[in-house]
Amino acid sequence: MPQRDTKIERPAHLSVMRDEVIEYICVSKDGHYLDGTFGYGGHSEGFLGAGASQVLGLDQDQSALDAYRAIGAARNDPRLHLQRGRFSNVKELTQLRDWDGAILDLGPNSGQLLTPERGFSFNEAGPLDMRMDTQNGSTLEEWLGQQDAESLADALYAATGMRDSRRVARRLLAAFEAGTLKTTEDLAKLSGPRRGKTHPATECFLGLRMAVNDELGEVRRGIPAILDCLKPGGRLGIITFHSTEDRLVKHIFKLLAGRCVCEERLCSCPRVEQVRWVNRKPLEPSADELQRNPRARSAKFRCVEKIATEA
Repeated sequence: MPQRDTKIERPAHLSVMRDEVIEYICVSKDGHYLDGTFGYGGHSEGFLGAGASQVLGLDQDQSALDAYRAIGAARNDPRLHLQRGRFSNVKELTQLRDWDGAILDLGPNSGQLLTPERGFSFNEAGPLDMRMDTQNGSTLEEWLGQQDAESLADALYAATGMRDSRRVARRLLAAFEAGTLKTTEDLAKLSGPRRGKTHPATECFLGLRMAVNDELGEVRRGIPAILDCLKPGGRLGIITFHSTEDRLVKHIFKLLAGRCVCEERLCSCPRVEQVRWVNRKPLEPSADELQRNPRARSAKFRCVEKIATEA
């Protein structure tokens, strides 16, 4: 396949639930805020517009940061600082430990999805890549070469709950080893028969993408790291887009809120209250937002507030 320039131009990108994020997280109008999944800057611009004195935008995708530095609306605002990195590494990326709030908008950004060369989309042929950080980690092709049928099936099931993960895993590895799985177009054809309105490749691409980028592990590591950087009263909000992510975020938040998450009579969790719920029931996009941005239809927003703990 011929190689093309993979630089992302900033697409028409609508940040999901921007108004709700600002309302729930931006409690100190001149505060310091962390955008752990900067993307194309919509939530960070919202913080700046609400009067933030400092915003740190983190993203592991250098091309997204480069695109924003070129044409972003707030690219020249001295209050905005951009840095490449994973949000789980926030404690190594900044020395500040009294942030007023933080937002995580999980999953790929529009530029990644709309750029065939990144390998995220099944609508056009692209390489087997799927990395959010193109400077680190294994591509999908390299990752598949490290899997057997059992480990691949386990990864697909853990990410999506795919019912026929073992059958799909065997099919994918057989094609990969035979040399007939080389592009995302090949992958889409191997993903299985269509069921209802959902494209058969949707679940397979989701599971592989999450495995390649260790997205669930990033959430597990990232939430406590970010909370360590918040001041008491600081808030962390997370937007998820599918049930596996949302269940994990809910589980971690419940544990941090001191709620037992164990089976009855087998409690082993610490029950130490570190946060309180800001909205126990997740917020979902309004009808107006869904009309403007149908891609937001599966979004859920959960928010907690850090509380002071005894030394």
